[in-house]
Amino acid sequence: MKLWLLDADVIIDLLSLNSLDSLVKNHKVFAASTVIEEVKFFKRNHEKVSIDFRKHYVANGLLNELSASIDEIAGILDQIPDNARDTIDAGELESLAILIKEESLIFCSCDSAVIRILPILNISERGISVEKLLKSSGLQSSDLKERHTEHYFQNNLAIGKKNKIYSFDPKKEK
Repeated sequence: MKLWLLDADVIIDLLSLNSLDSLVKNHKVFAASTVIEEVKFFKRNHEKVSIDFRKHYVANGLLNELSASIDEIAGILDQIPDNARDTIDAGELESLAILIKEESLIFCSCDSAVIRILPILNISERGISVEKLLKSSGLQSSDLKERHTEHYFQNNLAIGKKNKIYSFDPKKEK
């Protein structure tokens, strides 16, 4: 699987769950440049652990880095409703721009705001929850939080689909 880790939260959570190393062995894993820079630490066993994520994962070829242009990011902003723009950070915007152009990537996120944007961008079917990703990779974790579950992912997709219907703007349709 070509796996896209959409935001820093999911990377930090996978590090905390001690699952990222197994995932990079089993899949070709990608992340956006901005997201890679955001990962500075994670928690394991209630302790804060510092990490030079770029050095450990990117420089060693364990994770692949991609970048989006300013024009590609602006294109994503044009598609996101005004009331949702403040909920998406720079790393997530870059990730969404890359995800649009790299159609072979399956993405994973546990951020409700990002998951709710996916139907608006017509990429819902390419998403996977942390729980489903771990199960499909033969990994188990008893430390999953609500935001990691398939139920959480699907619930936020459903909210995003409703939002897409209610935010339809015929002036933006071409």
